[in-house]
Parts: sequence; C-alpha cells; structure tokens
Amino acid sequence: MKILQDHKLTIAAGFALTAILIGAAFASGGGLTADQALGAVSRWGHFLSGITWIGLLYYFNLVQVPSLAGVSAETKADLFKEGSIVRRALFWFRFAAMFTVLFGLLLLFGLWKQGGAHAIGVDIMIGATFGIIMWLNVALIIWPNQKKVIGIVAADATAKAAAGKRALIASRINTMLSIPMLFFMASSAHFPIFG
Repeated sequence: MKILQDHKLTIAAGFALTAILIGAAFASGGGLTADQALGAVSRWGHFLSGITWIGLLYYFNLVQVPSLAGVSAETKADLFKEGSIVRRALFWFRFAAMFTVLFGLLLLFGLWKQGGAHAIGVDIMIGATFGIIMWLNVALIIWPNQKKVIGIVAADATAKAAAGKRALIASRINTMLSIPMLFFMASSAHFPIFG
C-alpha cells in the first residue's frame, strides 16, 4: 500500500482516520461543546507532541549519543549534514517540545476557565513546571548549542566540543526531569498524590 510506504501519507492517514471516527461520533448523536472541543484538541495535541518530544529525548540519550561516542569525525560530519537523520531528529525534537508546551498551556487555561485556580491540582503544576523547565532547556541551551555541533552555526573544534557538552548536560537534566514530570502528569488525572 502506498500509504504505508510514505511516512507523510501514513501520518495523513492517521489524521484522516481520526477525523472519520470523530465525525461518526457526532453523526451518532455524540458531540462536544466548544469548551469541550478545545479541551479535547488541546489534550490530544499535548499527548501527540509530548510523545514525540519525550520519545526523541530518550532516543538521543539512550541511542544516538552513546552510539556517536565511538564514531570518527568524518562519519559525524556526514551524520550532521543537511537532511541527515540527526538534523531531522533535532527538527522534530524542538518543534515537538514547543507544541507540547503550547498545548499544555491551553489545557491549563481550560482547567482554570472551568474551575479557577483550585481546578488545577498540585500534581499537574509539578508536571507542568518540569515541562516548562525542560522546554526552556531545549529553546535556550540544547538547540543553540546543537546548531554549533552540527554545523548550522560556524564554530571551531574546541567551541563545538564545549557546545556539545553544554547541550548534553541540559539534555541529561531533561531526561532526569522527564521521569517525575510524566509521573505527576499521569497522577493528576488517575491517582492524585497531592489530592
């Protein structure tokens, strides 16, 4: 099937299938108010972009970085070229981080709109705070330094090595923070720790 041979068509088919199922729900008498629809789209966007972001975070920390440790400088140069797997992964990584935070803020706004500040539990605020810190690491530390490492911004070997270390530390901090962040995000809806 052509749809399954092209990743863009596969993704488009997933969105189309979702739209068909939502349409079927509406046609059968189901439906959402405008506020519920905003909440549903925000939650779905938050999950989809969050899975992409954290999946790539774990890919970088558990697969790519350890694998590149033993690779020659020439091989790294090839891996960092325009259109390479590294650049594609970084593209999706930073935009997934941004959309995760944007959809998360929409969710928080929806919760606040429904019930004020007391509708936003401590668990969700812990998770959201860690998520925002992680996004700031991506936007202010990881991506600016990775641009030097992969050659988007000119840098000599010493500057590239220093930039790589800064990006790695921020990425490892994000990996560490992702564990409690995911726990408290899940607990907020299913088993609130702080009530």
